[in-house]
Amino acid sequence: ILFPLIVPALFLLSGSLCGASVVHPVPTFDHRDPVTGEILKCPKCPPGMFMSAYCTATTPTQCQPCKNGHFTDLWNYLPRCLYCNNLCTGNLEVETECSPTTNRICRCKEGFYSADDFCIRHTECGPGYGVQTKGTQQTNTVCEKCPEGYFSSSSSAVDLCVKHQECSSGQSVLLTGSAYSDTVCGTCESLANGGETLRTFLSGFFHAHRMRVGKIKKFVSKCSLPKQREPLMDHIIDWLAKAPEEKLRKIPDMLTASDLNSMAEKLKKRLHEIKQQNPNCSLTIE
Repeated sequence: ILFPLIVPALFLLSGSLCGASVVHPVPTFDHRDPVTGEILKCPKCPPGMFMSAYCTATTPTQCQPCKNGHFTDLWNYLPRCLYCNNLCTGNLEVETECSPTTNRICRCKEGFYSADDFCIRHTECGPGYGVQTKGTQQTNTVCEKCPEGYFSSSSSAVDLCVKHQECSSGQSVLLTGSAYSDTVCGTCESLANGGETLRTFLSGFFHAHRMRVGKIKKFVSKCSLPKQREPLMDHIIDWLAKAPEEKLRKIPDMLTASDLNSMAEKLKKRLHEIKQQNPNCSLTIE
């Protein structure tokens, strides 16, 4: 019973293996000849072309190629080609350009993903969180809270949580790392001397202690920080990197003046601890 079904399949397979091409019949459509009234089987035009004239009893269908910016993707008897109407604007970019046989294909730009026919920017993982799975053109970013021993101090759609650094020989932990900041290494004397160690220490301290927006605004206002169009905490961190050292040494008082008494006490306490561990250090606490 199976033999008649298998033979044609084997025949077609052997023809393909021998290099013979399988010829598919040209699709047709019915058309009534306006002169004779006869129903004709007219061949359709192939993809990339349109019908310029119906067939007659003596002539086949007349086809013409699509002009630039137009297409047909199926066998057809359309009187004109279709316009390539997919316009890749805004957050879209061209994946495949319009051709005689295909409409233009758009995709979301790098950093965006498709949802409900819109291109939406990938979510950024905030401080304390890193990227578990990067976003694609079809999916959003997946974030994860930084585990113990790792941190993230920025908002990013691509950055992973980073392992806390280990202090080298001769250095001590000036500030323990948190989910928001790296471990700050150095010596009491390097902290007392100011410079990069002091700036890094204070930056890590502010990253590690999350403040309410209202309190941050008050600190920014009290400290007369220059206005910037950026997140408030980033604004403070930028200021710490550039401010004169005499300003940095007054930060405990500036925190107190901004009603950030708890933060001011924590900063003074940590500085006292570092001083006590190094009695000969020249570090002074205001």
